[in-house]
Amino acid sequence: MKKREKTAFAALALLFVLLFIVLAVVACGDRNAQGTGVESSRKLPPGMTEEEAAASEAIAPAAGEGTASDAASGNTSTSGTSAAAAGEAASAGSSAKSVNLSGVEFTVVAARRQNSNKLVSSSGQREVSGDFLEVELAIKNAGDALVDLSRFSFRLWNPYITASSYDDYYGNVTTYGGYVAKNTISASLLDYASLQQVAYTLRMGEEVDDVFLFYDLNPLSVSPNQGFTKEGANLIVYDMESGEKAEVNLAGFAD
Repeated sequence: MKKREKTAFAALALLFVLLFIVLAVVACGDRNAQGTGVESSRKLPPGMTEEEAAASEAIAPAAGEGTASDAASGNTSTSGTSAAAAGEAASAGSSAKSVNLSGVEFTVVAARRQNSNKLVSSSGQREVSGDFLEVELAIKNAGDALVDLSRFSFRLWNPYITASSYDDYYGNVTTYGGYVAKNTISASLLDYASLQQVAYTLRMGEEVDDVFLFYDLNPLSVSPNQGFTKEGANLIVYDMESGEKAEVNLAGFAD
């Protein structure tokens, strides 16, 4: 009798152990299934399948990159630092300076140091080495009357210009420099296309932007005028009718 009771008890204990193992396996499987379901579940846009979402992710640009169409259309993003740098570069490139005299707006577009007179030699001048300054202008009649540009004298001042030396080389020809005062010379306003002296009469609102001045900075030598700097030079526009003038310092213009 006791032997049967012990056998029944052992069988019951084994049954409990097996039941416990089965329950543990089932519970573990449920947790894994739940975890997998959480990881794989995501909200998709209406009408998009899992396959379409996967294909879209495969061709999406990495973070911080633009697409080819963005680059072509100009829709590129720029960091604050890069945008500031781009702004500074644009400002640096926009060095034009303007003055208004007698209803006319004179804008210095460029002031370039040249080591020969090649730019104007095709006008019949012999090409020679030396030290020259090309000043490109844009001129607009902003007044309410016709403007004869011949009424204006275009002068260059610098303490290292010796105005009295120009007669020795050029004589009475003042196209590239003529005496005005001790350190001041004048030059003719020239047309880039013809290299001839400008004698335009501007209509109201008319603007010309293909004219320039060409100053010889050292007429007695092919060597540079060592003391001359654009920072120390002023372009003076002088109205010979009214006696008024306007000045533009040439600092900041690159060669």
